[in-house]
Amino acid sequence: MKPDLPATTGPRTGALPLAAGAVILAGTLWLVAGDGGTPSRVVAGTGVLAAAAILAGRQARPLSNDGSAAGRLAELNRELEAQLHQTTDEHRALDHYFEMLMANVPANIYFKDTDSHFLRVNQSMAAWVGVEHPRDLVGKSDHDLFGKEHADAALADEMKIVETGQSIKGLVERENFPDGKIGWVLTNKMPFRDREGRIIGTFGMSSDVSELVDAKHDLERERNMLRSLIDAFPDKIFARDLERHYLIVNKSMAEWVGAKSKEEMIGKTPGDYFPDLVVRAGKAEDTRMIETGEPVLHREWDLELKPGDLRHFITTKVPLRDAGGKMWGIVGMDRDVTDQRRAQEKAVQAERRMQEMIDNSPAVIAMKDLQGRFLMVNRGFEDLFGLDRKDILGFTDHEIIADKAAAKKFREHDMMVAERGQSLQMDEELFVDNVPHTYMSVKFPLRDLDGEIKAVGTIATDITDRKAAERAIHRMNEDLMKANEDLKRAQEQLIQAEKMESVGRLAAGVAHEVKNPLAMIGMGIELLARRVPADDTQAQDTVERMKRGIDRAKKIVKGLVDYSSARQLSMEPRDLAEVIGDAITLVEYPLKEARVKLITDLPDDLPAVNVDATKLEQVLVNLMINAMHAMPDGGTLTVRAFGSTLSGIRRDEGVRTAGHLREGDRVVRIEVDDTGSGIDEAHMSKLFDPFFTTKATGTGTGLGLAVCRKIVELHNGMLELENRPEGGVRAAITLKA
Repeated sequence: MKPDLPATTGPRTGALPLAAGAVILAGTLWLVAGDGGTPSRVVAGTGVLAAAAILAGRQARPLSNDGSAAGRLAELNRELEAQLHQTTDEHRALDHYFEMLMANVPANIYFKDTDSHFLRVNQSMAAWVGVEHPRDLVGKSDHDLFGKEHADAALADEMKIVETGQSIKGLVERENFPDGKIGWVLTNKMPFRDREGRIIGTFGMSSDVSELVDAKHDLERERNMLRSLIDAFPDKIFARDLERHYLIVNKSMAEWVGAKSKEEMIGKTPGDYFPDLVVRAGKAEDTRMIETGEPVLHREWDLELKPGDLRHFITTKVPLRDAGGKMWGIVGMDRDVTDQRRAQEKAVQAERRMQEMIDNSPAVIAMKDLQGRFLMVNRGFEDLFGLDRKDILGFTDHEIIADKAAAKKFREHDMMVAERGQSLQMDEELFVDNVPHTYMSVKFPLRDLDGEIKAVGTIATDITDRKAAERAIHRMNEDLMKANEDLKRAQEQLIQAEKMESVGRLAAGVAHEVKNPLAMIGMGIELLARRVPADDTQAQDTVERMKRGIDRAKKIVKGLVDYSSARQLSMEPRDLAEVIGDAITLVEYPLKEARVKLITDLPDDLPAVNVDATKLEQVLVNLMINAMHAMPDGGTLTVRAFGSTLSGIRRDEGVRTAGHLREGDRVVRIEVDDTGSGIDEAHMSKLFDPFFTTKATGTGTGLGLAVCRKIVELHNGMLELENRPEGGVRAAITLKA
């Protein structure tokens, strides 16, 4: 069957016209007679189509010189072979370009059939899914490589492309990569057609744009954050182009000018919102900035948008430039500083009033930083040192105070306050014009808003006169106290003297009245005792008790007589060591019987003392017997004597005691120490009272110590009793040498 040939006036699908006499149809060369006769097939095979296409439209010419058909065919064959070789080379070059493209493009390129199986992929995609060679993916589908969710979505897209022939371009998808990461890909998918235009599958290209998308998201996040930050600012922030049209405004700016929203202001100019005077001044300023490129920094100006509400503003504007440095706009910020200005004015007024108060204070007031430099002083400080404030501020104590010792102390006290973080009050000394002055200083730390100590304040008051008055009052008080004590002692001595005088007179009367009756009773008892039968033991015992009673009464009478006897003593210079030795001899036996160890310390060089030896022996014996009675279970009795100078005593009460001991007298002291239980402190004030005793009833009369003290006082001496810290009692006699 012969094929339909195309008309010579135009080509048809599957046929290309040749010069008269030839046509290629379905890859076969047919010879056609010049008159349109039946064509003859002379050459068949692949590649002839390309050669015939080159020959299309050639002018008819003879096939050979001799005009034979064989010659013409031979020449045509040679030309076709040459054109075939050229076409093959070009085809190979195109194949090479395609292979290089597939092997080196970093994007993933693939071709699929209508069932979504891979026909061909490039090296990038093979590496992306983790296979060694692209051919390892041929015949596979997305379900073999990816999760079901991703594979189903991809299959649905490709089926839609096959059905509709519509491409999917610029699709950005979130995707789980084969290595487990989650990222973003940019995908383009198109229908894959054959030479006749029929859809035989799909092909596409995808690129990893994770970094780009993340950067975009970061940029959007930063942009939103910046926008939120700008809108949160109370300052009025704007950006305008060179024609003064608003490009960006923040919320505060829109509210300030009364716009309904930020978007309303975009594209408008300041003339739409501000008074003409402000607009003209701002335009002139913008023009200068455009011409010079210099920013406007902290320009202060006033605006009254509402009647009676004058506001103060500070404006800063800087040029906006592109990457090449060309200015394309202006960004600015208007800050309302009305409240700050008003607060600043109030602070200045408050500071001025405070300075006036400080300057008029009688105290010396100063403030120093932690390095000791003066930050503030008052007029009192200036007057004190005779300096102007400008010559003080910034300097230290050592630089302005001549008294370097005082300057050093001031610095030490300041550092003490700074280290402790609390106020201190102290007295500080300072020589002013070579005259010592005393200041009562209160130093306190000064802190900043964070609570950190930044300075030390001082308020000092001159208390020199007050200190002198205090010292005078103190001395006067001491004198008054001493005088009062002297008066009390004198009063006590007067009372004691009067009491002793009264007791002495009473004792003398009692002794006189009792002595004779006792003698008569004693004689009667002696007479009665002779008449009592020897065998009447009860009567004999009664008589003996009566005798003991008479003896006790005689002892009391004798004590009263001794107590009330005249004060004239037989005074003569004696060696006290000898007198003490005689007294010890009298008590050696009783001490031995009482198991009391005696220790003496009597130096040979004791100075002589005017004493009545008999009376002094009586005192010493009484004191040693009392000490023995204080040690019923035995103990140690120590008797010592030594010379010294009297100190710590005032016995200047007057003429009545003119012979008594005084401060600085040369004296001899006799001490009698025992190791007994001591004396109750409650009894100390009563020890020398007549008839007071701590001994058991019948053991003592209560007159011994009273008589001893009287005898010692007749010697112009002192008798003292005190408890020893180590235990026991010390009786001390002090006599003038």
